[in-house]
Amino acid sequence: MSTAYEDPDEDKEVSDPLEVVIINDEVARLYHALPRAAVDHPGVPPLTRYCIALAMYMQNPMKEYAALGDNITSITFDPNQQLIPKAKLKKHLDTAMVDMVNLVGIEINDAMNDKSTENLLQYICGLGQRKAGQMIKTVNGWGRDIATRDQLVGDMEHGLRPSMGAKCWENCASFLYIMYDQTENGADYLDNTRIHPEDYDIARKIAADALEFDEEDIKTEVDHGGPGAVVRKLVADDAQDKVNDLLLEQYAEQLETKFGQHKRATLESIRAELQNPFEELRRNFTYLNSSETFTMLTGETEKTLQEGMIISVSVRRTFGDHLEVKLDCGIDGGISSTEFPEDMEKNGLEARQVWQSNQVIQAKITHLDTRKLTAQLTMREQELRKPFKREMYHGVDEWDDDQEARDTREMKKATSNDSSARIQRVIKHSLYRAFNSAQAEAELAKQGRGDCIIRPSSKGTDHLVITWKVHDGVFKHEDVLELDKENEFSVGKTLRVDKATYSDLDELIVLHVKAMAKKVDEMMGDDRYQSGTKQQAEAWLTTYTDANPKRSMYVFCIDRSYPGYFHLCFKPGRDAGTFFWPVKVIPSGFQLQENKYPDMRALKNGFKLLVANHGTGGVKASANGNGNGMANGKAVHAR
Repeated sequence: MSTAYEDPDEDKEVSDPLEVVIINDEVARLYHALPRAAVDHPGVPPLTRYCIALAMYMQNPMKEYAALGDNITSITFDPNQQLIPKAKLKKHLDTAMVDMVNLVGIEINDAMNDKSTENLLQYICGLGQRKAGQMIKTVNGWGRDIATRDQLVGDMEHGLRPSMGAKCWENCASFLYIMYDQTENGADYLDNTRIHPEDYDIARKIAADALEFDEEDIKTEVDHGGPGAVVRKLVADDAQDKVNDLLLEQYAEQLETKFGQHKRATLESIRAELQNPFEELRRNFTYLNSSETFTMLTGETEKTLQEGMIISVSVRRTFGDHLEVKLDCGIDGGISSTEFPEDMEKNGLEARQVWQSNQVIQAKITHLDTRKLTAQLTMREQELRKPFKREMYHGVDEWDDDQEARDTREMKKATSNDSSARIQRVIKHSLYRAFNSAQAEAELAKQGRGDCIIRPSSKGTDHLVITWKVHDGVFKHEDVLELDKENEFSVGKTLRVDKATYSDLDELIVLHVKAMAKKVDEMMGDDRYQSGTKQQAEAWLTTYTDANPKRSMYVFCIDRSYPGYFHLCFKPGRDAGTFFWPVKVIPSGFQLQENKYPDMRALKNGFKLLVANHGTGGVKASANGNGNGMANGKAVHAR
């Protein structure tokens, strides 16, 4: 709970629940023991330095990885990385850092004032460690912040010595940005984007066309506010979305015809940056699942610690009816009296007479709970005689006889089940109901979006169905395959939906159902979403393009025939056909044309790039349902 505070409405002290996040602590464990940690946080005990490192990693993992230097090879990225030389591993990790740092970019003034950000400069294309150090030394000698990218190559009129050469600046300029402040005279919005300075004129032309400025309007703005005035006007008027109405294909054709420049991809990048400078393109933060948390806390994996393994355990305490033991990895275990060796019962011996505290004994794991970090074990001689058989993972060209036998048994079981005589299961969960699909939909009709019901499946006792409400009148039935079942009545220890696996029903509901419901909310809250039918969306697009013949437009609407899907409806212009692409909602975002996007902004940008890159022949779509693909109209690049 948070610190208590006075609530004026209730006239009492209240505390809010705090969100607890478990993150990988490898960097923190390595950092807190380094000499650098003592220098950064003098007088602080190691445990506090460890906690500080966790917080710093949560804020910006990339900075913390960069600060490790050569010690980064001590972090486990792949279980087999110890098989290659450290020098080779470091080389490829540096390559990965270069890719990510240049993708994210660096605010150059932050790098001048923050040591952790400064560590990232060496990974910027065109710099490296030596040139980055020289640049920092020179800029610090100026005694002032950097106002524009151009100043990096010097401004002798203002007494600013060059911090790098022209070629170096050409290579790194678009990866170093300066936060835009509209109150600063001379501030250039384009310096806050991934747009390279050599393309600033094209970006300014696009901004002018979006504002529908003629040559006289452009001259007036430039004379009054300098070269960046038109872009500043676009931003000040909050009119960046207007660039979506432009057909960039025409710009690309003109640049290629007049100047021999192939700028199609660059134009799309410019449009995206004008709307959202340095948009976050990395994958969304994901919470550790139970398996990853288990490995982090214990050092064990699913391969190194499994049910059926015979291991050494240390006796903690002895009782008349059970033993408390501890595994080498720190997990607490228990051995009940029914799992004691058979000869103890015959000889009338108690646990205290046989074992003592701290004694090491052999036992076999019968149940392992990776979430609660507990284990149940047995010492029965009959079980200990059975050797542990590790599950084999076969290659694509190898036949798995055991799997074939299991499949044969499952098929016989499925065909022999009579649906009318289906076993009635009773599952202890607040959302479980013995409903069929119609009953589940009727119950959910009066509930909110994302609410769900767990119910039995007609596929047998190793399946469940989760029915959840996508929208009013739209319900999705998720088939859940239960694996690792103790018996036909129990819930499987592993639950599989499509290709994703979950450890229990609560985890499945939160990470799968609720996650998709959140994405449905995001889709329906977007300004491009139409609440009507597919036909109504098409009619709206036709009306819009009739009123704006040179503009393209697109919208989203729900697909009621396929719950969990939306239509992306777009019309490149008045004379073009209307196209429809299916958008699938997935727990991590949206899927379009087999590409996954974490949010609506990424989905819309991805849509533009798909059409730009694949053209009329590479993207499968249907124009008015006739299956003619994109042949009836020009490619559309709209947000």
